[in-house]
Amino acid sequence: MSVKSKAAVIVDKGKVEVRTIDIPAPKRGEVLVRQKAAALCTLEQRFFTGVFPTYPGVWGHEVSGIVEAIGPDTYTPLKVGDHVARGCGSACDQCYFCAIGQDAKCEVERMRLKAQQKSDREDGIMGIFGLSQYAAVDPRNLVPISRDVPFELAALSEPVACAVASASKLDIELGQTVVVIGAGAMGMANILVAKSLGAFVVVSELDAARRQKALDAGAHAVLDPNSGDIAQQLQAINDGRLADVVIVTIGVEPANEQAVRLVAPNGKIMLFASAHPAVPMSVDPNWVHRSGIVITGSTSKNRKDLYQASLLIARGIINVQPMVEKVIPLDQAQLAFEEAIKPESYRIVVSM
Repeated sequence: MSVKSKAAVIVDKGKVEVRTIDIPAPKRGEVLVRQKAAALCTLEQRFFTGVFPTYPGVWGHEVSGIVEAIGPDTYTPLKVGDHVARGCGSACDQCYFCAIGQDAKCEVERMRLKAQQKSDREDGIMGIFGLSQYAAVDPRNLVPISRDVPFELAALSEPVACAVASASKLDIELGQTVVVIGAGAMGMANILVAKSLGAFVVVSELDAARRQKALDAGAHAVLDPNSGDIAQQLQAINDGRLADVVIVTIGVEPANEQAVRLVAPNGKIMLFASAHPAVPMSVDPNWVHRSGIVITGSTSKNRKDLYQASLLIARGIINVQPMVEKVIPLDQAQLAFEEAIKPESYRIVVSM
């Protein structure tokens, strides 16, 4: 028996159709989630714009909803009626990476996600079905979240979890100076998380309106790359020092070059954003050797990060409202994607 579900199906480059599709009843090891909100990340945008030309597909991985049913012989602490936030992958709990607590790199999950770019459904639709009213989900991909959190904000647990994973890898300490380059949606997530860890958060952003938005969200200071030497700007507000940590949330060459100019000796650079196209960085190996800096990256999140993100939101430790641009109903999914790909937009959330 299948559940009928409305879903936003990307059928071609730049084209989304809202269709009624079948969602199978949850099998052993699955729960059925009545999904209420899904935010449109750059991943979904790349399917829409043809960077990843995989059609037809129903994607969406920044999701919140309610547990509707639990599959037979499925053992989970979740109960019917629980409010949950969903990530984009589960874990096998058996491979090397899962065993050492790095389930974001799960080898089995990587193969499963690759398989989802092929379809065994009669309608030929691929995907993870986050942009549908119902989905059968591995409960290891879900964390509970307070009923007091609106669904459109609970859906942001996943992107916040990515910032939590990055901050954990950086080991941000109390009082450190953290520069976030870029004040878009993911820049905002990194601002919120770094501040919650007790950092002095400085934001570098070209756009004046976004600089103000960053300050309104809690950043302690801002830098304007168009207003003179960026390193001198930072030193003027940071006791003459450069940054302990620089987080690059824009995947462009000038942002990477700026990070190199802003990092202090023994500091860390986090390449948080993916780059399309990817331009190689030119870094003097002797400078890295002598300065002791670390250049690293972070992709996705572990289950622990998703849990921590949901708690940060549910307990009011951070306010993710500044990450949301608009909430648009599922029936207007085409408009939602068109709004999401605008360079000035923050997160567009599809309500279901």
